[in-house]
Amino acid sequence: MISFKKIRWKKVFMIVLIVLLIYSSLSMIATKIIYDAIFDRYECVNSTVPPTLQPMVEQGVKSNYLSGENQLTGYLYHSNAADKQDTLIIWVSGHHACSHSYLWQINELLALGWSVFVFDATGCCASQGDSAVGFSQELLDLRATINYVEKCNRFGYNELVLLGHSQGGYAACCALASDFNISAVISVSGVNSAMEGVIGAAREYVGPLAYANYGFLWLYQSLLFDVDTLNMRANDVIAKTSVPVLLVHGDNDQQVPVDRYSIFSYKNEIDNPKVEYALQALEGHDGHTDLLFDDDGTANDRLIAQIHSFLQRNIH
Repeated sequence: MISFKKIRWKKVFMIVLIVLLIYSSLSMIATKIIYDAIFDRYECVNSTVPPTLQPMVEQGVKSNYLSGENQLTGYLYHSNAADKQDTLIIWVSGHHACSHSYLWQINELLALGWSVFVFDATGCCASQGDSAVGFSQELLDLRATINYVEKCNRFGYNELVLLGHSQGGYAACCALASDFNISAVISVSGVNSAMEGVIGAAREYVGPLAYANYGFLWLYQSLLFDVDTLNMRANDVIAKTSVPVLLVHGDNDQQVPVDRYSIFSYKNEIDNPKVEYALQALEGHDGHTDLLFDDDGTANDRLIAQIHSFLQRNIH
């Protein structure tokens, strides 16, 4: 005969199990809703080209190529500077930014002799995709872009450099784990990993509750990407590379704080003499994106000079 005590504990167990199942189901649904909202398709806004940059944009050579099933659109800008470098920089845009978001910076690099290839990621502006898919998609798109550039014989350039901002900074560093012949990498405001990037973004929606759904966020991303790509951390890749890397970050970055989520926050764990650090502390140019711009909205000459100096010292 079953005792009353056993029946009571069985009922408690069933109630707890039902509560956990309901919680898990609701958490998974909430995770998908928030995740898909973060990585929804992005159309270019305020993409009017300033008259000063119109000649540069008109000289850009448009390219189309595949990343998975989606066609990406990229633009090649050849430098016409007198001291033109034998180097092509692949610019990797940040989340919800496009190839037109960094025209002032590209213009400055061209003037210094560096040629640039910039592309719209999956689900962004001129590229195909119903959504941006997820954080790791930027890395997949960059790999596809490098493969395309290599098939085009680097458009005649000998050296290949990766320069990324934010999510693009993460992708630029993680691309070093693949078998590409890269001469140097520059990461500006770089996020360290897909999970850290998503948690940081999710906090904007639900605050600290984002951490309670950490497991569900990882599980959902693992359904979208292979686990090796998902688990890749920029600091681990950088620690092992023999390629020169410049890490740039704003001291007052509110979106990817310098002391968490960022590649820069792992500075003490990266024991590699090939890595250089450039902390931006000038007020008004020490944030996540404003460090790229001067007060008049053009490129931050000081930052571009730091990048130029780094490349001159490391590209042979």
